[in-house]
Amino acid sequence: MKSLFSLMSLLVAVLTPSLLFAETETSQVWEPQVAGRFYPGNETVLKEQINAFLKKIPKQSLKGKPVALISPHAGYQYSGQVAAYGYNAIKDGGFNRVIILAPSHFMSGKRFRGVSILNVKSFKTPLGVIPVDEDACNQLLNTSKESKPDASASHQAIKLFGSYEGAYKGEHSLETQLPFLQMALNTFKLVPIIVGVLIDNDYDQVASTIRPLMDDKTLVVVSSDFTHYGEGYSYIPFKNDIEKNIHILDYGAFDKILSKDFDGLRVYRKETGINACGIIPIALLLKLLPSEAQGEILNYDTSGHQSKDFSFSVSYASVLFTKPLETKSGHYIPKADTLNNNPSFCLTSKEKALLLSLARSTLEAYTKTGTSPKLDKIEYKLTPRLKENYGVFVTLKKHGELRGCIGYIVPRAPLSQAVIENTINSSANDWRFSPVEAKEVRDITIEISVLSQMKKINGPDEFIVGKEGILIRKGSASAVFLPQVATEQGWDRAETLCQLCRKAGLFPDAWKDDDMEFFVFTANVFHEGEKT
Repeated sequence: MKSLFSLMSLLVAVLTPSLLFAETETSQVWEPQVAGRFYPGNETVLKEQINAFLKKIPKQSLKGKPVALISPHAGYQYSGQVAAYGYNAIKDGGFNRVIILAPSHFMSGKRFRGVSILNVKSFKTPLGVIPVDEDACNQLLNTSKESKPDASASHQAIKLFGSYEGAYKGEHSLETQLPFLQMALNTFKLVPIIVGVLIDNDYDQVASTIRPLMDDKTLVVVSSDFTHYGEGYSYIPFKNDIEKNIHILDYGAFDKILSKDFDGLRVYRKETGINACGIIPIALLLKLLPSEAQGEILNYDTSGHQSKDFSFSVSYASVLFTKPLETKSGHYIPKADTLNNNPSFCLTSKEKALLLSLARSTLEAYTKTGTSPKLDKIEYKLTPRLKENYGVFVTLKKHGELRGCIGYIVPRAPLSQAVIENTINSSANDWRFSPVEAKEVRDITIEISVLSQMKKINGPDEFIVGKEGILIRKGSASAVFLPQVATEQGWDRAETLCQLCRKAGLFPDAWKDDDMEFFVFTANVFHEGEKT
């Protein structure tokens, strides 16, 4: 079976520039194409559905200012809850313009090379009319940049920006994002872009044209589902352990995306044939993202998991990219005036027991219902210390083996709330593992690490193995180990630093480089089953 990559390459060879640049007259309003099918066509019902999705989302703490979002586009009954995670995260971002990069599914079997910007003044949904940023669209359409011809295409240069209405007729990928954006942002201008086939240096040409529009008030949304498994999609790369293997396949792509590895993603697509419908817009996004942007998976699900039938399954993910507020690369590092403030602290036995109980009830509730327990029910038990902001990690272990570990390096939320958030993150959003299921909870032990503030040290010799956690940073690469990691693994200082470099994607000896930065911290570590 030919991979989608090979098929798309074949299609490019027969494309002509006139397909993309058929003359169109400017219309006033583009009417909704899929309202009543992919999402409710009634304004009241649509608002109620989106609000219901948003109410199920636990409190989110962002790593920085959002700059881009990858969001699914299936029928809301399947992907709406996943999509809501992304739109909840961007609702306070202060955006007044949104660039949507969406794939084309239909077009009567035709494909075009380049991108299409619909020549209209506004888009309509049941929630109202969204104005198009005509100045921005004209700026893109009037670009003089052209791709260089290659051996597989016509010898004439091909202009990569044009208006092809056929790309929008009946298309749902862009339209399904609009009601969520209307609910999240209320008022904004739209730059609608349907992405066709891009090859070779097309990505750089298109990205360099779009990039000037990406200011602090502009959000980029990429519309994409991920693996489409089953005979109906002509994609059956495996027949056993389907749910597990779909997860592995998707997260292999996520690994390339979160690493902003453009070449790696294209190779992965070619090797696996993964048929994520928005793979080309996603690859384009990787060319657009600022170097300091960091990505995280906010939520992930599959239709197979929802229906308990994996004979046909489509995967959905909300992936958010943010730009750190206080640093240009790597992990968020606190301001310089706090780096040397590393106070000692010790939680009481009652405080530790309460946090562990809170984490346990959160794990049980979230794996069963997808919601977290109400903090106000135990608010009266919280001591002043538990209401203060601390960095904290929650580690889940199943039969002694790691099952998930995510946390905040620096204080971002009250300790009690941070434990709730990171219990959920560790159980559902650690990309290394599949989400924890309710049937596993009784076999899982919870460990909490409450962190002191970080301080910068002059070099690796000042790092005290086993007593201090450590974060390294070199350029845009960074990684962190909690204090207990080295002890549990039996590593000395050199081996700890080598392993940390590998985790950051660096050569093992990179910790010896002059431009490597080191930050250390201590942790108050406690777990279920010990006397607190």
